[in-house]
Amino acid sequence: MSEFQCYQFKSFDRPLTEDERKEVGTWSSRAQVTSDSATFIYHYGDFRKSPEWAVALYFDAMIYFANWGTRRLLFRFPASLIDAKALKKFCIENDWSSDCIGLEKRESVYLLDLHFSNEEGGRWMEQDDFGIDLLGKIRDDLMEGDYRALYLLWAKFAADAPDEDEEEDYKHDKVLPPPPVPPNLKNLDAHLNAFIEFFEIDDSIVCEAQAASEEQVRETIDYKKLLHLLPDEERIEWLERVIEGEPKLGVLLKKRLKKLGKL
Repeated sequence: MSEFQCYQFKSFDRPLTEDERKEVGTWSSRAQVTSDSATFIYHYGDFRKSPEWAVALYFDAMIYFANWGTRRLLFRFPASLIDAKALKKFCIENDWSSDCIGLEKRESVYLLDLHFSNEEGGRWMEQDDFGIDLLGKIRDDLMEGDYRALYLLWAKFAADAPDEDEEEDYKHDKVLPPPPVPPNLKNLDAHLNAFIEFFEIDDSIVCEAQAASEEQVRETIDYKKLLHLLPDEERIEWLERVIEGEPKLGVLLKKRLKKLGKL
């Protein structure tokens, strides 16, 4: 079986500038660059840039998959749009494989790295086997406090850990206590199902998580009413930021209004 690697990068929050598109196009002769994305396919050789660097400076997300079994999903978040403390509860790394969930702070942004390597090998793959647009919706979930995907991947990695009685040489002190089970795992969206397929999460793990997950009706919030609680000066500041085209401002404003409604 010949080698196949696919790197797909996507900018969800803003289009690339003309200079950025030109720069990204110089990274490889295999570059397929649009106004908000870049794809690199390799049948030999490899991506010459650091994926973390590329996402931190140019894009919001990357998916990577290779036919020897490695899968990776990398997200970039503005620090103001996520609950880093909550995300860290799902972080896991180990000494028995390269599988991990990692969160790294880089100046004003966070990089969330989800990495899985199937040691039993992979299969023949094509560029269209997985799509970043669908998997990228997980990023929106995380910014809204929906951690169902992270829990399922954490459960997979925790279940794959070797038995301590049989593998005494492995260290387990990097495995954090179990994170809380998020609600509504019985309701799987299309992008969650795509996430489960991408990371090869077993049905048994999904079923066990669903059994422990509570059904929770999403809170109905009257944001229009809460807007009137904002001080006039602050309301004008938000409008100015809208005019300036600040990315994901709606997410940030909703967070502010939710906090205001609890005062």
